[in-house]
Amino acid sequence: MLKNKLNQALVISCLLSCLPLFAWADSLGGMANNLMTPVSVLSGFLNSACLLVGSFFVFAGIIKYMEHRRSPLMVTISTVVFLFIAGIVLMLLPLVYKWTEGGIPFWK
Repeated sequence: MLKNKLNQALVISCLLSCLPLFAWADSLGGMANNLMTPVSVLSGFLNSACLLVGSFFVFAGIIKYMEHRRSPLMVTISTVVFLFIAGIVLMLLPLVYKWTEGGIPFWK
């Protein structure tokens, strides 16, 4: 328990000590601009990951459906439906992000 708390404190202190390296700027606006670059990289990674994992889910749904056709008692139809729906939702998430033009605004 104590070792776990010590490890958490060490990780938090390391992260907080590295924060000024990313946020170095002359003004508050410059600091916010510097912090937006890693956010855009993370956003692109999440878009790609959603497409990849969603396509894997749809492919797994097709495979499970073929197994269900051979043996309905081994693989239930609910597993097939879940994999298809989860895959389609994951593949549509980046599309919804693009439709909203970069996200839902918090203020107007």
